[in-house]
Amino acid sequence: MGAPILELLVAFASVSGLAEEPAPGPMDALQGGRAIVELRPRYNRIEESDKPLTSEGFTYRAIFGWASAPWQDLRLTAELINTGHIGPKKYNDDGALIRTSPYPLLPDPDSTDVNRAFIDYTGIASTRLRAGRQLVRMDNQRWVSDNDFRNTPQLFDGVAGTNTSIANVELHASYYWRQRTTNGTSAPLNLTLLHAAWNPAPEHALGAYAYFHDQAVNGAFTGFADNSYRVTGVRAEGAFRGVVPFDVVYTAEAAAQRPYSGGDSRIDANYWRLGGGASADAWTIRYDYEVKGSNDGVYGLQMPLTDFYGFNGWTLHFFNTPPRGLRDQWLTGRFRAGAFTLYGETHRFKSDFGSLDYGKEDDVGLTWQAMDGLALRLQHARYRPGTAQPPQPRITKTWATLTYTY
Repeated sequence: MGAPILELLVAFASVSGLAEEPAPGPMDALQGGRAIVELRPRYNRIEESDKPLTSEGFTYRAIFGWASAPWQDLRLTAELINTGHIGPKKYNDDGALIRTSPYPLLPDPDSTDVNRAFIDYTGIASTRLRAGRQLVRMDNQRWVSDNDFRNTPQLFDGVAGTNTSIANVELHASYYWRQRTTNGTSAPLNLTLLHAAWNPAPEHALGAYAYFHDQAVNGAFTGFADNSYRVTGVRAEGAFRGVVPFDVVYTAEAAAQRPYSGGDSRIDANYWRLGGGASADAWTIRYDYEVKGSNDGVYGLQMPLTDFYGFNGWTLHFFNTPPRGLRDQWLTGRFRAGAFTLYGETHRFKSDFGSLDYGKEDDVGLTWQAMDGLALRLQHARYRPGTAQPPQPRITKTWATLTYTY
């Protein structure tokens, strides 16, 4: 008789909630997460006319991590990264030896490090808070980026908050106190980012930003003791659809860069870009004109946290803006057929101050999306100098990159 009574008690407890399943804990969130895997071997070849030898070799990036499931509005993401070379190392990967090495610089040194490691909190309505080591990509990554083409991405240690409680508006504020560079080293900084974006209509966006970069030695080779700056700007981007059988796209941006927190008083230059074209699912063609201004030839506008491979050509000849500034006009073309995408850019460069001829660059790439998560990309870039003095080197770079993500 005891067994039936026990069964009735268990059934009653189950119905009344007295025998509820224990609430999921943090270990359940970890176990219910997903793996993060990225493997990216690459062949590199670099020729520069002012170097007697050709840089050539295979490098790789391997990232392994885990993103947890949510637990009490928290989610953890943690990754490890290892970068290195495969086979003979016939290149210079040390920027300190750029003037003395017979090899052109391939800035992908071997390293092992913690990659992204942050916690997200979403317990506040329409708000995401993030704390830890994270990648930062603002707008089109012209001012702040992870510069992901490099084997070791640029990351930042800090806190960030994004709010979307106002319809069609996104507000962002963040502060970062440490930078993990693409060389795998760590550097202290004080970086504050303020950003607001508004979608006044579908496919159109307006943005305003203020970035405060307090870091005396920040990668800009100006000769100044303190390169700290602030930049304020506005940006508009979008596409007109339905008028013609393709999208009419446009970009417009303007910004001012000034000294900040002890930065050199000569840091005084403006930036603007205008561009537009036509785009469809299978193709794109557009023209852009960008000006990184000059302060009468003594300072050219600097962007040390930018996506260097996204602008001014893949050879990175203008990694550092010349004191006379830089005017870049370029044509972009893209065509996709099945699993293949052909992409190309052609650039013409002049100085902003004095209109000196800085030469031209042509870049072309072909991507084969073999399957979901697996892609092969071939790229070739050629820079040829202009008549500006002193004479500049001819540069040719070729890459073959296989990327697997899971």
